[in-house]
Amino acid sequence: MTKTIQFFAWAFLVLGCIILIFFLNKASIDGYTISNAVPTNYETTAQFGDFIGGVVGTFFALVGTLLIFLTFKEQSNNNKRTAFESSFFEMIRLYRSNVNDITYTKTKNKKEVVYEKRQAFRIIFNEFIDCYREVKKFSNSKEISHYITPKYEKKLQEIKTRINPKISLIELAIIDISYSIVFYGLGVEGESLIRRNFKNKYNPKYYMKLLYYIKLKPKKENTYRSNGWKIVRQMELSKLHPLIDDLYANRKTPEKTENLSSALAQELTMDKPYEKYYGGHQFRLGHYFRHLFQSYKYLNEHPDLNDDEKYRYGKMLRAQLSTYEQALIMFNSISTLGMKWEFKPEEPINPKIKTNLITKYNLIKNLPGEHLYGIKYKTYYKKVDYETDEHLM
Repeated sequence: MTKTIQFFAWAFLVLGCIILIFFLNKASIDGYTISNAVPTNYETTAQFGDFIGGVVGTFFALVGTLLIFLTFKEQSNNNKRTAFESSFFEMIRLYRSNVNDITYTKTKNKKEVVYEKRQAFRIIFNEFIDCYREVKKFSNSKEISHYITPKYEKKLQEIKTRINPKISLIELAIIDISYSIVFYGLGVEGESLIRRNFKNKYNPKYYMKLLYYIKLKPKKENTYRSNGWKIVRQMELSKLHPLIDDLYANRKTPEKTENLSSALAQELTMDKPYEKYYGGHQFRLGHYFRHLFQSYKYLNEHPDLNDDEKYRYGKMLRAQLSTYEQALIMFNSISTLGMKWEFKPEEPINPKIKTNLITKYNLIKNLPGEHLYGIKYKTYYKKVDYETDEHLM
């Protein structure tokens, strides 16, 4: 619209000048000149002035009106930009505050170590990778029906068709399950939330035993149970599944160890109190992800910014993210907890706005290499302009 108004302003200005020059030239031909040597003919001068003021002056007045309108419009845009930047930079400030408030205490070499700020993201990322490996080892079947309910499989197939046909639904399920365990933890409340979320998505014969298996893992300071867990973790699948089946079948009466078939199974019963390894990070990550998502949603749906401007501001916020944060954002967005980032986006106010936030703003641009511990992130976000790809050019 601004360019159209500028075009008409220049057009009226040029047209007015052409008319003025044309009639000055015509008046000269008709014998009228402005000169001290010739007596002024006030009657002719008045008529000429009326013509110039009435015709040429109208064009110049239109030009002035249009320029005033453009000035007010520019001032209004500047005010809107100032208001947006004030809100957006406040969001960045709050993001930094959220990161600075994150702390995570773990026992290392029998001493408590406090991980703060971005260090905590590195520890949480490592926990996810550990959990992913453990879930993946337990999940040795290649049959989708062993993991995913038919109804949920249909929904995932729709996502797969839209995002990338090469996506493995089994890997997608394993990532979702692993992330949910790390996010909620396997305490009483956390496990309850996980079961509720998994109820209509995954096969209960699979995930109930899987959760039981992962719950066996204690915190490292529990030396006795840790030794037993190491043995379980290193077991071949042919021995692991019968052990878990045995323990799971005896779960309601764990004190009756005589029902268990092996000494190891008797040592791993849950009747003895211990602290589970996966305690959950919902109170650490929940607010962090909600705020980050709302920040990008606010930016993406702002009506007074074009896509280039949105990307430039989005880049400012992305520059604050560490590599471990970007990795966790990716896993969060793949899981059912965060699919609104891109896989199942919310409906925007303006239907013309693209809602693929991860890809649109290259939120995982700085992830290293081509995969993270076997998870090829380009399979899920192939249109992101990765930093590693730029180095190959």
